[in-house]
Amino acid sequence: MKLNEFANKLSAKNHFVKASFGGFQGAGKTRTATEFIIGCYKDMKLTKPVLILDNEKGSRFLIPILKKAGIEAIAKDTTHLKDIHQAFEFLNTGQIDFLFIDSLTKIYYQFIKDYKQKNRKQRMLLQDWGTVLPAWQEEFSDRFVEVEGNIVFTGRAGFEYAKEEDEKDDEGNVTHKGQFVKSGVKMKIAGETPYETDLNVWMQLEKSLDEQKRPLQKNVAYILKDRSDTINAKAFEMPSYKNFRPVIRFIQGLPVDEVAGASFTENLAPGNDLEWVQKNLARKIEVEKIQSVFDENGLGDARSKADKQLKAVIIKKVFGTTSTTEIEKMDAAQLNHCRAVLDDLFKTLSAANPEDPLAYLNQLDQAA
Repeated sequence: MKLNEFANKLSAKNHFVKASFGGFQGAGKTRTATEFIIGCYKDMKLTKPVLILDNEKGSRFLIPILKKAGIEAIAKDTTHLKDIHQAFEFLNTGQIDFLFIDSLTKIYYQFIKDYKQKNRKQRMLLQDWGTVLPAWQEEFSDRFVEVEGNIVFTGRAGFEYAKEEDEKDDEGNVTHKGQFVKSGVKMKIAGETPYETDLNVWMQLEKSLDEQKRPLQKNVAYILKDRSDTINAKAFEMPSYKNFRPVIRFIQGLPVDEVAGASFTENLAPGNDLEWVQKNLARKIEVEKIQSVFDENGLGDARSKADKQLKAVIIKKVFGTTSTTEIEKMDAAQLNHCRAVLDDLFKTLSAANPEDPLAYLNQLDQAA
């Protein structure tokens, strides 16, 4: 394999924005996130609805601000991860321009609750977390990274704890056990989830007294992570979209092109499950054959806008989805059937040789 076949010129895969806003109650998470979405929506010249998955019962208070901004918003009250999956699919298919999850913490809590109910657990043990956390990574975090669309989520705050060192005498005997003390704050969501975003903002409600001893309070946004490094580590009092705009302008200014994916996908990890290995090998062979069908018909490495659109329509027509994750979960038998359908479709296109393949495929759908 040649180097230019293995990797492409460094570029961005897309211009989508993904951000998270964490903090305690009253810190301004929802309002600041909404201001952020409105600013992005206008800067990026978006036109399709914003979908709000609301389990904090706060979306009704956003009606005036979104109406004033001229943004169509639709809402759903849910705490179930399956609804998140469906929302991701609406993004992938271009039916919405923005997804706002308020808050992701309750989705995560429901995920834990479902696990406990399904496995008849009263409390979580160490081995349970060894199962749940990888499952959350696969069912949310990995899908979140791959989804083609703009996403903002909020998360409730919690404290991190650290144990003080034990006091010992000269002989090494413990004379006073160290206490667990608050050492920081974090978003109440599994592991690295808050840091899967391009922008991670921590909202804090800060209180003080003025010279006349009257109470004062302000919302402060602390930038914990900014991949563009335009506002990283900064703090903004009573933040508005203009404070976050440099990040969006940076992302929008990136060159976009195809990004090379994995060339070798076989599993090199050791294992004893021969049946699984055989099934995986059969599935891999079918995937390679499907790729060959696209290659033989000139769409293997679609680069032009028209070719990309045509390929996407064909994939949706044959596989019933444009989600790579869903297709990857198909077994060899399903992929074999889809390959036969794909081959027949290309033969039909070749025989008809239409001037506009997209229009021809739409006519086929209408005729069916």
